[in-house]
Amino acid sequence: MKELTLKEQGELNYTISARNIPRLRVDPGEVVLVETEDAFSGQVRKEGDRRDMKAVPYPNPQSGPIYVNGARGGDTLAVKIERIEPLIGQGATRIVSFWYTSKFDTELIHRFLNYDGIPHGTRICPIRDGKVYFDKFVLPYRPMIGTLSTADPFETYLTWFPGPHGGNMDIAEVTSGSTVYLPVRVEGALLHIGDVHAVQGDGELSGAAVEMPSRTTLRLDLRKGQTISMPRLENDEMLYAIASTETGRGLEDAIRLAFLELSLWIETDYSIDRWLAFELLTFTATIKVGNFWTVAVGVPKSHLREGLKR
Repeated sequence: MKELTLKEQGELNYTISARNIPRLRVDPGEVVLVETEDAFSGQVRKEGDRRDMKAVPYPNPQSGPIYVNGARGGDTLAVKIERIEPLIGQGATRIVSFWYTSKFDTELIHRFLNYDGIPHGTRICPIRDGKVYFDKFVLPYRPMIGTLSTADPFETYLTWFPGPHGGNMDIAEVTSGSTVYLPVRVEGALLHIGDVHAVQGDGELSGAAVEMPSRTTLRLDLRKGQTISMPRLENDEMLYAIASTETGRGLEDAIRLAFLELSLWIETDYSIDRWLAFELLTFTATIKVGNFWTVAVGVPKSHLREGLKR
């Protein structure tokens, strides 16, 4: 197993780009252990710490990129998440004030805020024995990877945005036991990883989960010649297609695109006609919301296996 520690990583990346220098090279099928910094760049370690936006203006630093030997444009990178561990035994959270913008300037928002503005909400959250300690609450440790992506030959993405490359999806199902499929668009794929959470609910309402530095174990493989247009996710029970919003595309449109992508995936892998799959999803689909920008549309694999028997 190869390792990429934070010390070996050196400078972290705040963009997802084909111009970022690979920090590690692996063969398909290899397991790699990657250390990641938290979304606050390590600035919030104790009570009273605050984000210093002047020193580090951007969130979600990324480890990598990891170069996968043999990966070429048109392939698919399969990222099996084997284990996610806290690096320092704690995480941190805060309320990100930009979430409340002027377009939500309604009577309800004013009433909720009580005209006093938004508190910083910063808290240190110990992690031990499978639990996350948030204020007076004891939550289950349910780690997930917030940002996971490959590079694009033409676009440079900021690390807090999602897109067809993956990016800041914040889908809770990106967790141990899941395989995330990402499109390969550049030689080596150039996998970026960061923004790991100890626990996060659908929507990531406050703009930050329990953000933690991590030791994450991945198995990287290739599906040669298989081209996908957006991220996909598979676990023992479900298939998910993942789509995101962008300029001119709202969450409703992203949901529709994820449904279409999932229908095509079912047709290809399960030999079920896309329109029959389309109707099946009408009765059986599950929708998971990431960070209000990303959605995962899923279907139980049991239904698809049942269809193959008939």
